Amino acid sequence: MRTQTVPQRTYRSYFTDSTYWDDYRPRPGDIVISTPPKVGTTWTQRITSVLVFQSTRLPGPLMEISPWLDCAFTPLDRTLETLEGQRHRRFIKTHLPMDALPVHSDVSYLIVGRDLRDAAVSAHNHALGTSRAADRLPPGPTGDDVHTPVHPPVPEDVHEHWRDYFTRSAFPWESDGWPFNSPTHHLESWWRHRGEPNVLFLHYQDMLDDLDGQMRRVSAFLDIPVDESVWPELVQACAFSDMRSGQDQIFGKGAIGDAATSFRFFHRGSSGQWRGIATEEDLALYRAAMEPLPADLRAWLARDA
Repeated sequence: MRTQTVPQRTYRSYFTDSTYWDDYRPRPGDIVISTPPKVGTTWTQRITSVLVFQSTRLPGPLMEISPWLDCAFTPLDRTLETLEGQRHRRFIKTHLPMDALPVHSDVSYLIVGRDLRDAAVSAHNHALGTSRAADRLPPGPTGDDVHTPVHPPVPEDVHEHWRDYFTRSAFPWESDGWPFNSPTHHLESWWRHRGEPNVLFLHYQDMLDDLDGQMRRVSAFLDIPVDESVWPELVQACAFSDMRSGQDQIFGKGAIGDAATSFRFFHRGSSGQWRGIATEEDLALYRAAMEPLPADLRAWLARDA
């Protein structure tokens, strides 16, 4: 299998360890879902799952079937054993940008974006939840190259979080996304490759507005034919309300599953949450973080900008 690119950066923090990808052995047809946090990652995994299995019922929890390979909380050997043992078409989650991944020509890449003002609000809910559940999780990686080696404190005040989110990163070479890595860098790293045949961009708003149509886009991209006899059932299973009520199919047992279900993992599943929250000062920070992005990427992310 031809490798398109090799990693240019190493991301190691309390949350993630990009070196885990060094042991990944790709198979033709693998699917990698690469997203910044809180832009529709689990939603895209769920969509992919019903397409791969052609069923709303999965052979196990989604988070186990579709592992987060660079998750620092999960032992690498367990994740690799899971992937090696799978005989269905594999689909893997990552929060890493393109320049931190090995990219292969026979692997398909689903990239998801969202208005980052809404992502900031959802990330606040998520970071508060993970900080409160931190004592349930295994320790992260260690070493001199690990940034933010423990779960950073998360302010209760959403405006303080907003300021951090748009002005800091867990990694010193990035400028936003705190306490995670940068959503702007993540999306820009893939944006220049969006015309390549194994890369597909999805937007959270499009999925809200036309779930059926966006699922058909993914089906065509992955070359998985639509079975119209079961299609309405598959689409309904990917509605946000169904995912929220069926969390037993999403999260497995153990530390990570327990931590994820200890707070409202699925926040609101809507757009425009920021409108009743962000002040003019907040929005100025957002615009400054967006300014370095290509104009077409800015317009794509913020549909009303």
